[in-house]
Amino acid sequence: MHLFSHLLFLTVTLHFDVIMGGRAQRKQRQAEEKLRPYLGRVDPESLCQLLKCHSPIGSWCQVVDDRGLLVPKCVCPKTCPRQGAPVCSVLGKMYSNECLLHKEACRKKRRIGRAHTGVCLVSESQCTEEELGQFPYRLLDWFLLLSRMGERYTPAAPSQSCLTHTQRTQLAQRRFELLDRNRDGKLSRRDLKKLHYKRMPLEHCAQRFFQ
Repeated sequence: MHLFSHLLFLTVTLHFDVIMGGRAQRKQRQAEEKLRPYLGRVDPESLCQLLKCHSPIGSWCQVVDDRGLLVPKCVCPKTCPRQGAPVCSVLGKMYSNECLLHKEACRKKRRIGRAHTGVCLVSESQCTEEELGQFPYRLLDWFLLLSRMGERYTPAAPSQSCLTHTQRTQLAQRRFELLDRNRDGKLSRRDLKKLHYKRMPLEHCAQRFFQ
C-alpha cells in the first residue's frame, strides 16, 4: 500500500510538471513571436530587456547567434564569471552577479527574482517585543502604500490608522489575494519571504513575524 501511494504521488507530480512545463514553453514561444518582427531592425540587447523568460524556468535573456543573426533568447547559464555587479534576490540572498542568480534558479528549477542591484540590505536593529506587537500595523501601512503605487499622489491621503476596521480588513484581504497565487487560501513561506524582503528590506521585525 505504501509503495502504491508513493508511485501515485510520483505519477501525479510528473503529470503536473509536464503540464506546467508545457504552459511555460507555450508562453515563451508567444513572447518570442511578438519580438520576431523587430529582429535585425532593433538592437538585440534592447529586445532582451523586453523579453520575459518563462522557459526554461530560472533562465534569463541573452543575445545569441542564430545562423548569423543576433537574437534575444532565454537560456540557462552554464558558466558564470566569479565577479561582477552584485545583486540581491527577492529572497534576500546576495549573488556576486546576476548570472549566478539565474544559474542557481535553473539548477533548482525555480523562478528567483532580482530585488535590486547591490548587496542585500540588512537591518542591524533588534526587534523588541513591543515593536513586534506593533508590526501588523506597520505591515498594513505597507499594504496601503503598495495599493496606492501607480495611483495619483494625494498628500492628504490618510494612513491606515485613519481607516475603519472594515477598510483595514479589505486592504489586508486584497494584498493576501495578490500573494496567494494558487488560490488555496494559504501563503507559503516563500511568498512571505518575497514580501518581507522585496518590499520591506529594512523592517527589522519582519523576520520574526513571518517565522
